[in-house]
Amino acid sequence: MPIRRETRWLYPIDWPLISKHIRFEVAGPHGAGRCWKCGRPHGHELRVLPDGRWFDVELLTWRDARGKETAWPDMVEACRMRKTRVILAACHRDHDPPNVKPKNLAAWCQRCHILNDREHHRRQFRLTILQRRAMGDLFEGAYRRW
Repeated sequence: MPIRRETRWLYPIDWPLISKHIRFEVAGPHGAGRCWKCGRPHGHELRVLPDGRWFDVELLTWRDARGKETAWPDMVEACRMRKTRVILAACHRDHDPPNVKPKNLAAWCQRCHILNDREHHRRQFRLTILQRRAMGDLFEGAYRRW
């Protein structure tokens, strides 16, 4: 995932090398170059169902959201299939960019990264809304709903 300009100074100077090492050289539970949670391979375009199942082209089987082998979809489910390209990111488990200890870093795909950070994103969203409301009160008078 791209690093926001305002938080760039939190990351170590060699972050691109650390990120590359975690994503492609350290073997997670599903191997190197694959998401450590669901096993999706980096750079591949996958067929995905709305419930999180995806087709593993290398092993010619369907996998669930945790990377375990699962049942093939029926015709109705297959109609809702879409394609997505998988990009791995080196992620901080504790949301603290300066903490680059190996136990704190993981290689996750976009889906697993967003699902893991859901509560953090909700808190940040609330803070952003409160900040915008406060700025509106400061410069435009009292906040009105409509």
